[in-house]
Amino acid sequence: MASPPPAPVAVARPAYRAQTRKPARHQISPVTFTLLATAPAVLALAALRPR
Repeated sequence: MASPPPAPVAVARPAYRAQTRKPARHQISPVTFTLLATAPAVLALAALRPR
């Protein structure tokens, strides 16, 4: 003979809080830094090369 299933028990949930956003890290990527550093030099070389 099977016993009846246990009665459901309420489970306390934590109060809802919107997830806080992490502050943006203002750090330039190495690829972008390299392009920004070398592009003017490459353009200057192309513009000033002897013709």
